[in-house]
Amino acid sequence: MDIWGSILSSISRRVDKSTLSLLKGIEKAEYKNGQLLISTPDIVYKEWLESNLLEEIKESATDLIGDNFEIQIVSVDEEEIQQEIKTGKEEKKSPYRLTNLNPKFTFSNLIIGNCNKIAYQACISVAENLGNIYNPLFIYGGVGLGKTHLLHATAHQVLSKNPKANIIYTTADTFMSELIYYLRNGSILEFRKRYRDVDLLLIDDVQFLQGKERTQIELYHIFNALHLIGKQVILSSDTPPKNLKGLQKRLRSRFASGLVVEVKAPDLQTKLSILRKKSKEMGIYLPSDVSLLIAKTINSNVRELEGSLNKLKAYSELMGRSITLDMARDVLKDLFELKDMEVSLSIEKIQKEVANYFGVNINEILGNSRKKKVAMARQIAMYLSRYLTDKSLNEISKAFKKKDHTTVINAIDKVEKTMEKDRKFKLTVEFLRDKILTS
Repeated sequence: MDIWGSILSSISRRVDKSTLSLLKGIEKAEYKNGQLLISTPDIVYKEWLESNLLEEIKESATDLIGDNFEIQIVSVDEEEIQQEIKTGKEEKKSPYRLTNLNPKFTFSNLIIGNCNKIAYQACISVAENLGNIYNPLFIYGGVGLGKTHLLHATAHQVLSKNPKANIIYTTADTFMSELIYYLRNGSILEFRKRYRDVDLLLIDDVQFLQGKERTQIELYHIFNALHLIGKQVILSSDTPPKNLKGLQKRLRSRFASGLVVEVKAPDLQTKLSILRKKSKEMGIYLPSDVSLLIAKTINSNVRELEGSLNKLKAYSELMGRSITLDMARDVLKDLFELKDMEVSLSIEKIQKEVANYFGVNINEILGNSRKKKVAMARQIAMYLSRYLTDKSLNEISKAFKKKDHTTVINAIDKVEKTMEKDRKFKLTVEFLRDKILTS
């Protein structure tokens, strides 16, 4: 019985064509032992399915197999993890999953800005001089700023030079779980040998070792053994070593004995670069005004930038619509606490910056002069006022001393069309936009 085909046939009466088309992307669904297992292509698809169509699927499935069953939705990645765990149990291996290197986390995929430049250069130096410079290397910064990416990228760089290098990447939680497992099985010597027989040891999120005395003791001795024979250690945390109050003083001292570098929140230009790269990877067209909205709004971390793109992509595909500024404002309002962009940005500021750039008087921009330079400055100022503030067309027209908003609409249309045809003009508008936002 083609259970998913039957569910689709039943559910087609309750959903629109675009939703039904997306549902056909499910390649695997099976019913076994009272459980309906549905496999989705990725985590975004899974979350969309769970949030929007779980009840419809359950209702359709009930008509086919009764009501005594449960639905489990998993992504392909989750299935692979479950299979690894299952295989590990069958082979009587440790009851934890070894964290492999993410193939996407390489230096070539890292957007470098003022926020992470020093950490990046330090990682490159370590990869080129393993064990001989900055040992240990301690990277700290807030959640979602790319610390894990840097650790993985360093490991990939080392492997590119020496494919036989013995590298362990782990998290503090996994390290602790492994230790407990080996202790319970009376094989602590095997645990120590495993961690001391490496060329490069990378431990993520060491802040979670705070208060874990037994784990700290073990890590201290492993660290000393590796350092003594010139093996490289790289650590990451959400705070510098001196602030890890729940760690033994001697361990904090070891962590701070090499190079300590901070990864900061990305600045505007870095966020825009990240959005351009990620949107290209995802195969979506992200207009520049939407990029600006997201970059100006999200100040916390890179993961939220990616999350906003995932949500926009899903909504765009579901609704069969292109991504626009209005769509972004509507779709992202529940995901993030959007800030009022006009708090620090006014139409008057835009008028002043544009006037200064073109060397004209603000009164000329507010007047009716048809001189080419003045008209161009006026049109660009109107365009930027529309997309860099939340002012209505009527409010913008009043700010430019126009009788109605028709002039503003025509100016915006003229600027957009000219940007499509004239690269130099487009670069001018983008330069002014960035200058206004960062000044």
